[in-house]
Amino acid sequence: MQWQSTILSTWGRLYRVPTRAARPVDPGEAARAIHANDAVGPAGLVVHGGGRCYADESLNTGGGALLTGGLARILDFDPAGAVATVEGGVTFAALSAHFHGRGFTYPVSAATAAVTIGGAVANDIHSKNHHSVGGFGRHVRWLDLMPASGEVVRCSRDVEPELFVATLGGMGLTGLVVRVGLAMTPVAANAVVARYRRIADLDAFLAEVDAARTKAPFWFGWVDPLASGRNLGRGILEEGRFADDVGGVLPSPAPRRVPVDLPRILLRPEIIGRYNRRRYERLPAGGVEVKKSLDAFYFPLDHIAGFNRVYGRPGFWSVHAGIPVGEERGIEKFLAEIVAARAGSIASVMKPMGGPSDGMLSFPMHGTAFACDLPRRPGVEALHARLERIVLDHGGRLYVAKDGLMSGAAYARMFPRLDEFRAVLARVDPHGRFGSDMSRRLAIRAPLARRAA
Repeated sequence: MQWQSTILSTWGRLYRVPTRAARPVDPGEAARAIHANDAVGPAGLVVHGGGRCYADESLNTGGGALLTGGLARILDFDPAGAVATVEGGVTFAALSAHFHGRGFTYPVSAATAAVTIGGAVANDIHSKNHHSVGGFGRHVRWLDLMPASGEVVRCSRDVEPELFVATLGGMGLTGLVVRVGLAMTPVAANAVVARYRRIADLDAFLAEVDAARTKAPFWFGWVDPLASGRNLGRGILEEGRFADDVGGVLPSPAPRRVPVDLPRILLRPEIIGRYNRRRYERLPAGGVEVKKSLDAFYFPLDHIAGFNRVYGRPGFWSVHAGIPVGEERGIEKFLAEIVAARAGSIASVMKPMGGPSDGMLSFPMHGTAFACDLPRRPGVEALHARLERIVLDHGGRLYVAKDGLMSGAAYARMFPRLDEFRAVLARVDPHGRFGSDMSRRLAIRAPLARRAA
């Protein structure tokens, strides 16, 4: 195994970070990389999987990176227990190719098939069905973790439980996820029946969110971030359920491609507003119902190849908030702030969340998630600060997998188990071997960094 100089970036295209990177192909090589002090440097190591986090979670300025593409094998499947054993670098695309059409799917998906299972663990990802099945971590039966010692540690809810729940949603800071025992979901067919209908405004959307908790297994809302006045919060609701057969499944079209960085003039509010209006009005007033393949339904970000080029060369930030049940007016304030800023976002999305996850630093709560992309332009930092304040005022939190502007003070308030997490890191990584630009920005392990210095 060799260390190579490379440039790492992430989905928001905000940074290009020169990095010394290693691509281990087995646990032995990974352990040697963790101990390679001369190659790594003082900033330690970051684990870098599919590169689909939006900001700086998998970047490590001044340090090294462990690339997980060489640890990407599906090792075993127990059909009786429906548990798959996979390496952390396996992508959702690989799981689809292996299991779809054979009577099984994964219980929770990312919005793109390029995300790795290790990344799904590290962010305890949630999907359109969180209100019905919970987050990804709920379905992890066990995992093999390689912390700073270089040894492989099996952990679960029964064995090393504290390390297990620190790793779920732990942003890769506890170590390298080597293997995962993932409970799979049996399905009758490789298809979903999806229904789409117009929703007139935010009040109607919020009423649908409440109803979804007992009605639709999958629920997702596209919200027009430029509609205002009586149209504030209008959008399109997607509901889904697993199909009984594949008859009538729409063929999956080839992804449309964004071949170049689009010019910023196309992000003018009047142009986006016309596009969003057409999208809303093109849907028949009575709605439509279609049958889609699982992949076409799971991965909306893969429908347009190079979608992250839509916002142009400067890239984009994203803000993804969770607002608890009973604080829904916070969503109204959040959306109204985005609309008033006319920030150039193409879409906002909303989905219900069913409750807190197991992970110490997991994002989900019993409430509603609301997200919006923010093109990188003057004033966006001030807008984000206002949105952060709204989220704090309503007892919510922001999702670090997408957020690159959150303050460390806000993070500490939003995630009350942070001190528990720090205690685990002090035990398994006392010298801060694993770190990232994000962990330093949010001072997640600042006390340890000062001690190590």
